[in-house]
Amino acid sequence: MKIYNLFPLTIAEDLIDMDHNERSILVEAIKKMKNENKIDVKSNYAWTGDTKGHEFLFSHPMFKNLAKKISAAILNYLKIIEINSDLLDIYYQRSWATFTENEQKINFHNHSQSNISFAYYLLKPKDSGGIIFKSNELQNEVAKNIFTSTKLEKSLINKANVYNSDKSMFDPIQDAIIIFPSKTPHATLPNKSKLPRISISGDISIMLKDSTGFEHLMPNFKNWTKF
Repeated sequence: MKIYNLFPLTIAEDLIDMDHNERSILVEAIKKMKNENKIDVKSNYAWTGDTKGHEFLFSHPMFKNLAKKISAAILNYLKIIEINSDLLDIYYQRSWATFTENEQKINFHNHSQSNISFAYYLLKPKDSGGIIFKSNELQNEVAKNIFTSTKLEKSLINKANVYNSDKSMFDPIQDAIIIFPSKTPHATLPNKSKLPRISISGDISIMLKDSTGFEHLMPNFKNWTKF
């Protein structure tokens, strides 16, 4: 029997070359940001700079070198999915750090306001938790809710695999970057390492340099009219 896997979701993983001294500077800067929002109550959820007033990380000069390296990875991702970046203006819409301490996590969410998102792992101790992607469109779901954990427990599903799973987990190493469509639901597993995990995330917006003849994709904001 021939099997055809159609309509893929493409998640890219790459490595960013990070100098030890630069890493130390960025880690200390992120710790300082986090401490500005310090609260007394222990939270089960990671500190996320985008909701704490630190959502434009790449506007700081110390993060410019990292932003340049991530830009190269994003352009390569667009090339892989055959999008011609020469016709686009590409912007970092937001960029922020996440600080995940022991037993903390981030729940499922997506970034519906942007096109491409990423997570770069500045500090990633062993057992500090990976990233999970979830699909809300199970193309092989021949019956509603047939691919659930309870069906697996009751042996209706023999085993979980790429044909029937609605979730997939990555456990990146330090300096890895994960790139994905912003609309993709994602979460993180709890940090089990006793050491903090620090990632830098961002949302990217793409728009046409010249929208003449195009019905879809965002026209360039330079031609918008403010009211």
